[in-house]
Amino acid sequence: MDTFVIVEKLTQGLTVIALASGIPPCIHMIKTGITKNVPFIFFFLGMMNGVVGTIYGLMISNATLLYINLLAMIMSAVGVVSYIAMTKSKSKPLLQVLFGSTFLLVNHWYCVRIVVHEEQVTEQYGLMMFFISLVLLASPALEVIECMKDKSAEGMSVVMIVGNLSCSFAWLFYGILLKDFFVYAPNIVGVATNLGKAGVKVIYGGKTEKTA
Repeated sequence: MDTFVIVEKLTQGLTVIALASGIPPCIHMIKTGITKNVPFIFFFLGMMNGVVGTIYGLMISNATLLYINLLAMIMSAVGVVSYIAMTKSKSKPLLQVLFGSTFLLVNHWYCVRIVVHEEQVTEQYGLMMFFISLVLLASPALEVIECMKDKSAEGMSVVMIVGNLSCSFAWLFYGILLKDFFVYAPNIVGVATNLGKAGVKVIYGGKTEKTA
């Protein structure tokens, strides 16, 4: 078994584990009704990236990208629906979902009606996947800043941190072996931001902010 196959299988396995790491926070949110520090933006962008990644994987005939992104899309959608169902303020997440859906539909129309050529359409979806992945993988930096302000890492899941960090490392190496800039480049940021989350968790642990 060559290096590429080993890294590919490892990437598949770690991604499934990383996706599964989002299940405990969802269950906790549903049981308690508490949505504080639940990473809605992670679920939302994961759902969008799953849609785009599935199409990109199909267009470049890469089964790993296709099936992993399809699974990510489904599981992230469950997180989005659960959050909207439990949160008291529904307008903001609903507007985000509406905006995201409109963006995807407009882009699809643009690719089908304007771009037309398959190679250019593939590159367009690759660029979309790159930018959404970049935002998705950079978003933990906002959590890090917020936790540092509150001096609390309450609600920040160790399981998710470890899962996402391992997953970013795996996709980084897989993308390099695949020689696909759209795959490996965003994961450089993913590794950095998840290391930041790990640092915050070590420093603040589960401490809650003191109130007067």
